[in-house]
Amino acid sequence: MSTRANPTIIGAFVVGATVLLLAALLVWGGAGFLHTKLDYVLFFDSPVTGLQNGAPVMFRGVRVGAVTDVQIRWGTPLVAVYISLEPDLLKGAPRHDGRAQIAESVRKGLRAQLRAQSFVTGVLFVAFDVAPDTPVVLRGLEPKTPELPTIPTDVAVWMAKLERIADTVSNLPLNEIARATSDDLNETTRILKSPEITRALKSTDALVSDTRILVQKIDTLTSALVAQVDPLAADARATLVSAQAALAGVPALVEDARRLIVKVDGHTDPLLGSLRRSSDVAQGVLEQARVTLSGVDGVLTQDSAMGYELVQVLRELRETARAFRSLADYLERVPDAPIYGVRRTGDKR
Repeated sequence: MSTRANPTIIGAFVVGATVLLLAALLVWGGAGFLHTKLDYVLFFDSPVTGLQNGAPVMFRGVRVGAVTDVQIRWGTPLVAVYISLEPDLLKGAPRHDGRAQIAESVRKGLRAQLRAQSFVTGVLFVAFDVAPDTPVVLRGLEPKTPELPTIPTDVAVWMAKLERIADTVSNLPLNEIARATSDDLNETTRILKSPEITRALKSTDALVSDTRILVQKIDTLTSALVAQVDPLAADARATLVSAQAALAGVPALVEDARRLIVKVDGHTDPLLGSLRRSSDVAQGVLEQARVTLSGVDGVLTQDSAMGYELVQVLRELRETARAFRSLADYLERVPDAPIYGVRRTGDKR
């Protein structure tokens, strides 16, 4: 007779196995039940071809999350990309306030961008990087999920630059520029083929030939001048040496002339003083004679012999005084006259 299975033991075994399975999942994190995730939405205005659910979210090459959904916003050119960030992968960030830390990073320049994992396959991923010079653009189309700012992809930036360049080129009057260039080339060709240019080229050849001949003559003349300059330079040096020797004796001559002038001045000053005193005495005598003559004017007349003699004496005294004054003036002008004598007008000093 077989033993009947106990339902309690079977139930306990099933419950224990389930508990062990859940514990293993919690310990190894396969299901991610204990992982805290932060959900965000990103809006891109460029095509997201190659971006799929589960695509990695990278920050400076390190995986920090994954793409959870990609949706189109009907009526707008925008594509909504939903991502889930794992704060546990952000080492050093506080887990209790992860959103505040991400908001602070956004203020410092954190931006999201689409990049290609491989140029061959065209698979895209979401990359976070710091671009502080870019503005914070938030669409505000998802009220339930926080939004992070995005920037255009590098390919989109280059495509926009190429489009602007293409627009600029298309706005240029290329036909008019080509027509004007063609006209300029034709006119240039006509001018180059004109007889005037041919004659000018021939004249230029002749001028170049004459210039070469002139340069040769100048070289010959320069060589001759150099040959003549060397002897002249030697003579000039000899003359300069002689002049320097002659000038060396000039200070001694100047000193002798100074001593002679001092001696002459020493003899001239007493003589000039004596002459001045004699002139003053003669002037006094003349004045006294005038007084005497005025006193005896009533007694003696010019017609008498005494009056005539007195007039002659007065005239001679006047001439004597004038001579003394002339001599004094001459000695002042020529102080060395007592030594060298009276010079004539044509005499050389």
